[in-house]
Amino acid sequence: MDREEIERQLWAYIDGTCNEADKNRIAILIAADAVWMQEYNELIALHTSISDNLELEQPSMRFAKDVMDNIAKTNIAPAAKQYINKGVIKGIAAFFIIVIISLIGYSFATADWHGTTKQNIFPDFPFDANGIFNSTFINVFIMVNIVLALVLLDKWLRSINAKYLSD
Repeated sequence: MDREEIERQLWAYIDGTCNEADKNRIAILIAADAVWMQEYNELIALHTSISDNLELEQPSMRFAKDVMDNIAKTNIAPAAKQYINKGVIKGIAAFFIIVIISLIGYSFATADWHGTTKQNIFPDFPFDANGIFNSTFINVFIMVNIVLALVLLDKWLRSINAKYLSD
């Protein structure tokens, strides 16, 4: 075994980073082998001289205050302005508006304006709404749009509330 490998194992032994089996094996080697004992004594002497002669430097008493003062001087940009692209938001809004208008247009285009003998879900409408509003997809789509509209309303009301609270 070369000298570097012995040093590496001895440092692990001195630092306490090796497992129990390696600790026992290295302790036996230190006690039995002169090379291991000499390396161990040299490393222990170096270890104690380093730990005795070196003092950890302490930061100044105002270090934390100085750091906080420097941070306070910088202008941190709000995350919303930096990461939200208004074009993307407008594109998403345009998509939903187009889909809603298309749905309404499709409903009017496929409506039977002459009236039928069937019983309508909405008797006041001049066309049969049973075929349009019985589809599961349409029901789910309408519910999702209602939830999104409520979220939009909530955000709008919160922004108005925040605007009046900040004044």
